[in-house]
Amino acid sequence: MTNRDLEYYQRREVQERSNAEQADDSTARRVHQEMAERYSAKLRDMAQSIPEARA
Repeated sequence: MTNRDLEYYQRREVQERSNAEQADDSTARRVHQEMAERYSAKLRDMAQSIPEARA
């Protein structure tokens, strides 16, 4: 993964959390929250695969 990938996932997580906060519909809110969690999980996976991040 590159820094660009990291920045992308971080940006998308923030965007999806914002979309969830602004959603009027509970289903849309839930879907945006789930997407944000997926981006967050991807970032955690990336951090675990970087040796210096584990130290």
